[in-house]
Amino acid sequence: MRYQQPRNIKQHFVKFVNKIFSTNKNWKNTEIEILALSENNSPEAFEQYPWDKEKYPLIVLFGEGSTDDLWSIDSRIGYLWDILKIGSSPNDSIKLSNTNMVAFGVKTEKYDMPLRSVDLALQYIGPYENDIIVQLWNGSSEPTSILASGSISGKAFRSMEWASTSLFPIVTLAKDTNYFISVHTSGSLGNSYNLMLDKTPSADITPFISLLTGTSGSWTPISGSAFAKVNGPVYYRVGGGLNSTIRVFVESKDLATTQKIADLLFVYFHLAKHSNPQRKEKMGFSANTTGMNYGFVSDLTDEGIYIKDVDKGAESVRIRGNDRLFSVDLSVNAYSNWTEEYILPVLEDIKVIINEKNAN
Repeated sequence: MRYQQPRNIKQHFVKFVNKIFSTNKNWKNTEIEILALSENNSPEAFEQYPWDKEKYPLIVLFGEGSTDDLWSIDSRIGYLWDILKIGSSPNDSIKLSNTNMVAFGVKTEKYDMPLRSVDLALQYIGPYENDIIVQLWNGSSEPTSILASGSISGKAFRSMEWASTSLFPIVTLAKDTNYFISVHTSGSLGNSYNLMLDKTPSADITPFISLLTGTSGSWTPISGSAFAKVNGPVYYRVGGGLNSTIRVFVESKDLATTQKIADLLFVYFHLAKHSNPQRKEKMGFSANTTGMNYGFVSDLTDEGIYIKDVDKGAESVRIRGNDRLFSVDLSVNAYSNWTEEYILPVLEDIKVIINEKNAN
């Protein structure tokens, strides 16, 4: 899920500006105050702040609003399948029997995922057409107890095919927790199917690589992994693009300080504008003749926030009590996107409620 709305975008800009002054050790003034104010309460809060705090230089970030990018919204509408891939390619196989089970590891690393169904890559070897029993187990290093089960009706086919079954009851896989899926055939007849395997699985695709054979309480590990898919819910994704403007206000008690801060921000925003998430290691420190730290300039693009334009206004001065306050405005135009995902049964329930209301 990605939710880049104006408030969230401004928070990322505040973090970015904070890093500019925390990482540049040559910057001597440590009393820079960075605030983030919303558009609604910013006038009152901005006028009251100097009277209460009186800390300068001052940097204030304003969210100036955002508009939808109408050309991009269609690309954010559609179906999303949550799938855990087990193995990369089918380069080996193992016979399924009614006496021994084959179990492979399953793990979701970043979030909890309700398990909807399991897809197995099978090869028919005949001559029987036994049903295939699929079970979900818990356990850290080997299957311990059964959590859910399902079955695939046996049939004959000529080549490798995907076969799918839902598991009941529905179990939510906890993130960063090991589970196992076991497979065996039913009945008392002989072997009829091969389960396709990946003998050289990648941990980038299959985070929990484990393959075992045996029965409950007596498991033997073997090398490789199954070639399978574990499916979570089907989502309906809605979203679009956003064009946003962030106003950065710099103020201090002398013009030179204001200009230096505005120049430093201007340079960093331009570095962020031209940065590429794939090139952040290539920004380099070899040309770092100014002592500036470039290591974080890709932070905004890493979060899906892309700077389009950076404008710097003219200096201005105003009187506050006995002080002259010099200020400069920077305007940063950024592009981002937002998406919201709904599990399909939720949408169906909403549709039914709307129809009933209209009927009444």
